[in-house]
Amino acid sequence: MLKTAIVTDRAYLAHFAGRSHPERPERLAALLTMAEQLSRDKLIRIAPRAATRDEIALAHREDYVDAVVGSAEFDHFDFDADTHTCRESYQTAMLSAGGVLTAMEAVLDGAADNAFAMVRPPGHHARPDRAMGFCLFNNVAIAAKWAIKRRGLERVAIIDWDVHHGNGTQEIFYESPEVLYVSTHQYPHYPGTGSTREIGAGAGLGYIVNAPMPAGFGDDEYILVFDELVMPIVRKFRPELIIVSAGFDSHYRDPLGDMRVTERGFAAMTRRVKRLAAEVCGGRIVAALEGGYDLEGLTRSASAVIEELGRDSDEEIAAASGGERAGELVARVAQGVGRFWDLG
Repeated sequence: MLKTAIVTDRAYLAHFAGRSHPERPERLAALLTMAEQLSRDKLIRIAPRAATRDEIALAHREDYVDAVVGSAEFDHFDFDADTHTCRESYQTAMLSAGGVLTAMEAVLDGAADNAFAMVRPPGHHARPDRAMGFCLFNNVAIAAKWAIKRRGLERVAIIDWDVHHGNGTQEIFYESPEVLYVSTHQYPHYPGTGSTREIGAGAGLGYIVNAPMPAGFGDDEYILVFDELVMPIVRKFRPELIIVSAGFDSHYRDPLGDMRVTERGFAAMTRRVKRLAAEVCGGRIVAALEGGYDLEGLTRSASAVIEELGRDSDEEIAAASGGERAGELVARVAQGVGRFWDLG
């Protein structure tokens, strides 16, 4: 089996956005209980470190970081209609970004083959100068920037399977050829971005790949999109590291999405990411928790991903056996970005 690092901590419970807010401490509490019950071989647990301000500034403007620091002076602060903080939120967000960096260090330094950072608050909506969509700092964008700026990597791929488009991550890397951002998401849906027309700009043209899915897509459609789009494009990009924005709100039980993905689907996507990583970057994968608001769907899906991360990379992957409804989407995406990746 492969060695997987789990990075998490009870300190993530401190962030509180409001009594009825979907992004609630119980999400992390449920994952902590699940992780404590895992008994698979070669599973290591690592406590997260906090990110430094310089690390946060790799992806965010200094004046915005000042605003998040300032929010810690208030019992309750509203960045927008969805994104709220308490006095402990700033420090928790620093630990959230740092948790993903801790996972990166474990994988890049060889302590683990792959890693899953179970952190909160999530990050992929956070823009360079603005909190958004429950997110304060963009954890995966900071991690990708850190890998390039501090560890000398030249190519990093981010695969985002959260039900919502990671508009913040896309914005941060929209003109960058160093980071390939690939997103599967419900569309139209919050935050309204992520159309097939959004493919990057300047030197980053073609390095943004959006697969906007209609409501109701499930395991078969996701697997087809991975087999016919995600895997061929990432394989041609040949990243030195793959980061997964692992949101579980595309699960069929989730209250904030209208997709039909099951634990089997998340395991199947993980198996494909793992195969890609084995082919192009020595198996190096870091998954970071994003959304997922039904506790049962969240914990079952995260457990399936962790189990899959531990399986041997050379296990056979069955081809997609359904998902024909996604065929038109695959054709539209290929029409937009196929010329950059020789998809035909």
